[in-house]
Amino acid sequence: MSSKQPGKQRKAQFNAPIHVKRKRIRARLRTDDPELAGVRTITVRVGDEVEVLRGDFGSPNSAKPDTRGKRLGQARGKAGIRARIVSVNTNSGTVFVDGVSITTADGKEEPLPIHASNIVVVSIDDTDPLRISRILEKAAGGKK
Repeated sequence: MSSKQPGKQRKAQFNAPIHVKRKRIRARLRTDDPELAGVRTITVRVGDEVEVLRGDFGSPNSAKPDTRGKRLGQARGKAGIRARIVSVNTNSGTVFVDGVSITTADGKEEPLPIHASNIVVVSIDDTDPLRISRILEKAAGGKK
């Protein structure tokens, strides 16, 4: 993007092709693996295990159905839900995490979309060897 104008920046984000939007859905990586020490963020995928940090499901009380965080007057906590990503919505830039749902007015359970900046990837889904090799190459600084 070459413009400095905020409106043009937002318009370019919104009108970007889907393959570019998918790359922008990134989240922080928290791991103890020394091989991944050079990687700060990764593109999220279905199967990655994440921890919700912000929002109502970042509260330790979120496991109880009737006390879900700040929205119902509860205090925010420092620990959140830790689960796998079920799906990624590329158009809106949100992810759906297993176990993070909200009850609608007619009593149905609906998955709650979470922005990628509000989660932290705790473990990477290792079923794709090409993805793992690319992440390790990035961690090494492209020296491979």
